[in-house]
Amino acid sequence: MGTCQAHNLFGLSDNECWLLFKQYAFGHDREERAELVTIGKEIIKKCGGLPLAAQALGGLMRSRSGEKEWLEIKESKLWSLSDDNSILPVLRLSYVHLTPALKQCFSFCAMFPKDTEINKEELIHLWMANGFISSRENLEAEDVGNMIWNELCQKSFFQDIKIIGFTGDIFFKMHDLVHDLAQSIMGQE
Repeated sequence: MGTCQAHNLFGLSDNECWLLFKQYAFGHDREERAELVTIGKEIIKKCGGLPLAAQALGGLMRSRSGEKEWLEIKESKLWSLSDDNSILPVLRLSYVHLTPALKQCFSFCAMFPKDTEINKEELIHLWMANGFISSRENLEAEDVGNMIWNELCQKSFFQDIKIIGFTGDIFFKMHDLVHDLAQSIMGQE
């Protein structure tokens, strides 16, 4: 029986990290203001070349349009959390800035085992059954659930999204580290 040679994987360069970050932060429909670009390039240096970190931060910044808001993220105390895993402060930062409804729905996902393919529709029904979401104004509870799911997806909490053939069912997974975050949050509450 032989062994396999180890391969060292390197993170993204700052430029590659920036390209990924800006795709999530600005998308195709948002102007890249010079002052936000400058701050954004400083923020991505904290990503350590990790694609998930760049995606999560980009998703977080997408809903923030002011220079002050971007500076708050850049200068957050959460960056200094001592942790062996440099991505957890990034993920925690993304979590802290969620609305209470998004936090509740996200942390609920910790109940699924790691690497589980989760059915979107079933998850939304579980959120409804547990009283996390309800109808509002002229939106049904299921529509509210879809909006919450879409926002969590845009913020890179969900990944590996698959649409199943003729049924149109949507399945997704949570990255192991995102799942770890959800579990640590559930352990604190």
